[in-house]
Amino acid sequence: MKHLLLAAAIAAGAPAAALAQTTTTTTTTVQTTEPDYGTIRTYVTKERHESVAAPTGYTVTVGTPLPEPVPLYRLPDDVGPYEYGVVDGRTVVVDENRNVIQILD
Repeated sequence: MKHLLLAAAIAAGAPAAALAQTTTTTTTTVQTTEPDYGTIRTYVTKERHESVAAPTGYTVTVGTPLPEPVPLYRLPDDVGPYEYGVVDGRTVVVDENRNVIQILD
């Protein structure tokens, strides 16, 4: 009788043990590549947009968001998801959040 109960307990626990051992792992790889600033420089040189004055109190620095009054111009899709603006005679490349990622001039 003990053997029958033991066998029934083992049989009942086997599917649960199998479920507990089943795992799924998902890996997402994000590649970040540096924009081709040479290509960007060539493109913006051809476009020649007018420079605007920086808003009072704003200094163009990498990592800071470009204020809303500064107009942005879209770069070609093959360059990446970037835009640029010309502030105080300096061409700046910004990301999708308007953060300055590079100062070209």
